[in-house]
Parts: sequence; structure tokens; C-alpha cells
Amino acid sequence: MTIGSRVLYPEEVGLWNVELLQISVYNGMKGCLDLMRNCARQCRELGIRYVVHPVGYSLLEKSTMKDLRVMAEWTDLALILHDEKAPGGGRLRGGYERSFRTALDELSSITTVSFENAEDTADVLWFWRNYADSITLDLGHVETAGLDAVRFIGSLDDSSIGKIEFVHIHRNNGWHGGIRDHWPLSPGCRELEALRTLLRRKPDLNVILEINETEMTGESLKLLRELEEELRG
Repeated sequence: MTIGSRVLYPEEVGLWNVELLQISVYNGMKGCLDLMRNCARQCRELGIRYVVHPVGYSLLEKSTMKDLRVMAEWTDLALILHDEKAPGGGRLRGGYERSFRTALDELSSITTVSFENAEDTADVLWFWRNYADSITLDLGHVETAGLDAVRFIGSLDDSSIGKIEFVHIHRNNGWHGGIRDHWPLSPGCRELEALRTLLRRKPDLNVILEINETEMTGESLKLLRELEEELRG
């Protein structure tokens, strides 16, 4: 188990005792690509492995592909993208499916692309089977979708488990800041229990803490370290 956290700004790189960082890039945020580059430079200077995670970018939109190519070229371990639906909802079909695969092939020729459940967790197993060679499992999003994360892990077949390389962890706990998840972890929360179940099936995972209350990062990382020690013992 490798423990990581996310950053948006270069001054955050090196703040926490982690082995991995996720550089999150929000579409529309002023100077987001420059921030990403500076974070990547800081990671490289400090010898910290990292992933790049675009948020609000679609492989179906030609206007965003230029930026996604830049991020793919700057990434280290993987470019983590969200699962996608066809415009208006529904699975990718016809021309949308062809456009998506063309864009995915282009990015995959540059770096590893890992897909996270974010758009439609209830149907993400279909999406992963068709498009994902690498999976980023977001446990908080499983809970937000109304699913029991522990049961969800138990339902995954060996093929899906084998594709999981990264885990996003945060707690679903009601509305704050316009969302219901990305809360700090708490002892015994179901997301931690689900992670424990998953790690027993696949110990070599990269676990990335994603919480909005950055002042609580240390406490949530402590819970992950305690889980790590428990599983080692």
C-alpha cells in the first residue's frame, strides 16, 4: 500500500509525509496548466512520484484535448480521468464511442490512462470492461451513488480487481461546499472498511486521500497509516 494525497498548488508539494501526490487540475481554474507544471517540477525536484488528475475535462470535446495532451506529457505514473457518458446520458455508442476511443488511444500512446468512477458508478463496471486497462476506484463516490462500498468491493470480479491501481478515499457525510463527499476520514467509517477489504484482496495499491478540509489531512493520513500497520501485522 502506497499512501498519497492531492495538491493543487506547488507550495503544497512536500507538506505531508506521503509517498505519492495527485496533482488535480480543474478546468476553468485560472492558470491551471501552469500550476500543474509547477507542481510536477516540484515533485520531480523532491523525488516524489505523482499522478495528474484532470477534473471537468471530456475526451469527447476537441476543445479540451489539447490541454489533456499537455497533462499526459507532464504526468508521471498515470493520467486519471473520469468515466464518461454520451451527451444527454447513456452509454457511449456510435460516433461518440468512436470519438472517445480515438481520443483515448492518443492519450494512451503518451502515458497510462486510469479511469475513475465519477459520472455513473452504477454503470461503471460496463465502462471499465470496455475502456479501462487501469482503474482508479473512488470509494467516496461509491457511497455517494447510494451503494455500500464494502459490498461493492465484495462484488468485484478478479478481472476488475486486477485492473485497480489507484484508490481515491474520502468520506460521504452530507452536503458541504455543494457536494456530499470529500469529507475527512473518521475511525470505522465505511470507506475505510471498504479499503481494508480491498487491500486484503490486493495489497499493492496506491491510495490517494482526497479531502476538502486540508487542515484535517494529517488526521486522515494517520488513519491510513494505522490501517497500513494493521495489515502488515
